Amino acid sequence: MKIATRLNLISLAAILVMTAAVLGAAVFFLGVAGGAGFVGAIGVIAFAALCLNAIAAGLFGRWLLRRIGATLDCVRRIEQGDVSARIDHGGATDEIGALQRSINAMGECIEQRAREQIETQEALRASEARVRRVVESSMIGVFFWDTTGAITEANDAFLEIIGYARDDLHAGLVNWARLTPPQQADADQKAIQQLRDTGRCQPYEKHYIRKDGSLVPVLIGGALLSDSVHQGVAFIVDLTERRQAETDRQARREAEAASSAKSEFLANMSHEIRTPMNAILGMSYLALQSGLNPQQHNYIQKVHGSAESLLGIINDILDFSKIEAGKLEMETIAFSLGDVMDNVSNLLGMKADEKGLELVFAVPPQLPAVMGDPSRLGQVLLNLGNNAIKFTERGEVVLAIGVIERDEVSVQLRFEVRDTGVGIDREHQQRLFEAFTQADASTSRRHGGTGLGLAISRNLVRLMGGELAVDSEPGRGSRFHFSVHYDLQKGAAAQPPALRRDGLRGSRALVVDDNASARDVVAAMVSALGLTADTASDGRDALRRLELADAGDEPYDLLLLDWKMPGMDGMECARLLSRSAGRRHPLPMVLMLTAFSRADAQQRLVEQALAVSALLTKPVTPSTLLDACSKALGLAVHHPTRLVQREEDLARHRAGLSGARILLVEDNPINQELALDVLRRAGLVVSVANDGQEALDMLEGEPFDGVLMDCQMPVLDGFAATRALRRQPRLQDLPVIAMTANAMVGDREKVLAAGMNDHIAKPIKVEEMFATLARWVRPAEPAAKRGSA
Repeated sequence: MKIATRLNLISLAAILVMTAAVLGAAVFFLGVAGGAGFVGAIGVIAFAALCLNAIAAGLFGRWLLRRIGATLDCVRRIEQGDVSARIDHGGATDEIGALQRSINAMGECIEQRAREQIETQEALRASEARVRRVVESSMIGVFFWDTTGAITEANDAFLEIIGYARDDLHAGLVNWARLTPPQQADADQKAIQQLRDTGRCQPYEKHYIRKDGSLVPVLIGGALLSDSVHQGVAFIVDLTERRQAETDRQARREAEAASSAKSEFLANMSHEIRTPMNAILGMSYLALQSGLNPQQHNYIQKVHGSAESLLGIINDILDFSKIEAGKLEMETIAFSLGDVMDNVSNLLGMKADEKGLELVFAVPPQLPAVMGDPSRLGQVLLNLGNNAIKFTERGEVVLAIGVIERDEVSVQLRFEVRDTGVGIDREHQQRLFEAFTQADASTSRRHGGTGLGLAISRNLVRLMGGELAVDSEPGRGSRFHFSVHYDLQKGAAAQPPALRRDGLRGSRALVVDDNASARDVVAAMVSALGLTADTASDGRDALRRLELADAGDEPYDLLLLDWKMPGMDGMECARLLSRSAGRRHPLPMVLMLTAFSRADAQQRLVEQALAVSALLTKPVTPSTLLDACSKALGLAVHHPTRLVQREEDLARHRAGLSGARILLVEDNPINQELALDVLRRAGLVVSVANDGQEALDMLEGEPFDGVLMDCQMPVLDGFAATRALRRQPRLQDLPVIAMTANAMVGDREKVLAAGMNDHIAKPIKVEEMFATLARWVRPAEPAAKRGSA
């Protein structure tokens, strides 16, 4: 304001000068008028100078006031917050211009600082927002507290851990004293002291009391806020899941240890049981081939059958242990469904015949050649068939196969086993597939079994890609069924041998059976072969139909006659037919159908002097029916039966191995005797070593074509012996085949890892043993050559 005042004074002085100039002008004019010329001239000059000076002073003052006013206005705007205000100094270099430039520089500095402050505040707000989002969304509990024990703020995770609501927090219901169990207060005091000393505390475990009174284990850590010694922040982690995981891990370790102990026990028990089982089955097999009288043969046959039943139980237990270990694997090989059905027929037929049940196979005339695991499929069908026979007192058991869908590369098949047995109520159906569960678990139950069969079968079917299911009602029988998708075999093998039925077309056949299911199935097979099939339900009806057909000049060429029927059985019907007179056409060729009492049927035929074209064993399959019909009508049979094929394969294997020098490494004397008898009957030259070390000593001095190696032996076991001989260059290619009672999960892998070529499980199956030997052993000097020498 001082500068403005001075400027105002200058303006006032200028005005006074102008006033004086006006007065001087008046004097001038008066002088002129009075006639004083010189004085008047001076007055004029003075007046003009004074006027100009006054005008200049006034203009300068106003210019100066404007500049100073603009400067003051800019300062006021900056003071009021307009930091972008600036003065247009026009490049002036005087003091006012310098002042204006300084003010502009000051404004720019203030504006820069304000901008930086705004940016800092925005960054701080964004950081706070991010931290708040992190805290609020974190699974870790976060809360703020003060030294009075109050909890002032917390995220949702913390409130959820302790079971309180946010309203409880705002109401002051959440504090240290309420949350901490009394017995853990000392740990909190130590943590608080550590906070006071260092500003933070190491994480420690404790419990919080939830709102509902339950305890929750937590891990807690904290720190003082940077600008306070009375407030801090804490972080907690809920340890419930971690504790549960630790409990689960401990339980899993204990379960694995128990499972390992159980597996080891089962492996030892399996070995100890299978070793004498090998002797029982092997010796009974040899005894059955030694020319026993009928009574002795019956006794030994029952011993052999019982031993096989016991072996089946052992195998079920082993399979169940593999399922529990998750190591039950399925192989994929080319196989014939007909071979599987033949094997099932052989094993189920006798049991069905013993109970007087009709065993029926309802299968398509030509089953596709597929890729899969035949042994596991057969195992499932055998288990279902055995159960059906076990729980059926009268009637029938039907095993059916149907084609659901088929294309060029695959086929989906439905397998079904149904019976007319006792049936199963819904309550028992729910737990039927559980391990060690049986439909009748009472102490007075009539049927045996381990309760493992259906559990194993369901797992096997699932490994095949299907699901085993049951439909049943008490008193109305049961139906177990599943569907499996198989890839078809490629090339020529994909097409099963065509049933050569050209010579059968036009022939007529009469199927006689009292069981409707068996009668319909056989009639359908006969029709599929190209014959015209009729049916009769008993012997008298058959004789009547035969007589009418002969009289009508439409005689039957074939008579398929069941042996055991109520009233007139097949034998009596055949006898009466053979004695019939006055016929216009030749008698039909008789095919007698019988179950597993084939020997009894042959004896009855001999006793009654009856001749039949063939004895067909039930259940009848399309291939066996084709062979029998073709043979009865004098047509050539173009392919051997599966039984003949297996016998031919066994004979070929034995012949190919004849003369081979085999080292048998076995410590059990009975197993030595059994193996020596079986192998020497096939023409093999066998030497015996009682342990692995003795085998190595013998291999040093004698040449052998192969080694049959037991695994568990004293002195040196089979694994160590094999590894030792593989270290010798000349023995690296020597075939070594394990023949051991070890048949648990991983035993085959252990055998191969030790350097052996293959594995034969005890009790041995003669066909499989010779097939395995033939796969690896090549006699250096065949028996024929040695004999000629």
